[in-house]
Amino acid sequence: MEPEIYKALSDGTGFLLRVLPVCAAGIYAAHLLEQLGWLSGLGRLAGPVIRLGRLSPACGPGFITSIISPTAGHAMLADLRAEGRLGRRELAVAAVVNNLPGEIAGGKSVLPLAVPALGIFGGAYYAALLAAAALKAGIMLLAGRLSLPPAAALPPSASAAKRGHWRQMARAAFKPSLRSVVKVSKTMVPASYLVYYLIASGFFDRAAGPLSFLTNYLPLNPVVLPVVAARLISPAGAYTVAGGLLASGMATGWELVFALFTGAFAATLTSLRYTIPYYCGIFGASDGAVIIGVSMVSRTLAYGAILAAMVFLIR
Repeated sequence: MEPEIYKALSDGTGFLLRVLPVCAAGIYAAHLLEQLGWLSGLGRLAGPVIRLGRLSPACGPGFITSIISPTAGHAMLADLRAEGRLGRRELAVAAVVNNLPGEIAGGKSVLPLAVPALGIFGGAYYAALLAAAALKAGIMLLAGRLSLPPAAALPPSASAAKRGHWRQMARAAFKPSLRSVVKVSKTMVPASYLVYYLIASGFFDRAAGPLSFLTNYLPLNPVVLPVVAARLISPAGAYTVAGGLLASGMATGWELVFALFTGAFAATLTSLRYTIPYYCGIFGASDGAVIIGVSMVSRTLAYGAILAAMVFLIR
């Protein structure tokens, strides 16, 4: 067996073992809450955001669910799309906006690693990520406001709380959850192995090479370039490298915050190794490709704006 194929099978299986169980649990939890009638009430909390982007009120429960599990929130949007309740344009806006709660909740993975390594500067880096995430969602909400027609009100019957024994609701949630998981798996499994084969063959490394031009235009201390490079591969590794530079006094905290965010901006392209199997697995190849494209454009604009603001402050 070729080394690239072996590594693709190994890494792809590891990725699926990490993602699919969490995905299945999140989807089941979302369907259970829907059966219990809780999501309809909670979905109203997302009303101001949903109305701002002229999205269907049916998108509200998915937005709230994304606080706990972005995958489950996206799966709910995929169900609405399959039912014909969302057009492709509205789906793209809703899917990108749905990322905001998950990116806010992502502090649980960023802060425990960044703060011990960088102290207050780790918090500053997380704040920059939040600003970019909020701006990205804002761009998409504005796009929805300008391009989508006013959304129709949700029929009262669709938001009525369901009644029944808890065990009955748990059983009723199983079949639709299983259908969603099977649908996701049919695309995510082959897409994951394909993407990890491309990783093993060096495709993404070659694609990331042209990004080195960023160092010619940004006020980066040459000492922090390893932080930018590490961030393209592993956020945890970047925090470790940055912490070592800060402890040695070779770079200031703000230089390292700028380097980490520059790496996050440059990782827009390399993140395709994760976003392709993720979005195509949940939404299918055609809708997934549209969402990936829209997400990359809005991410580039948002992160670029925050990066430009940081450059202005540094200079």
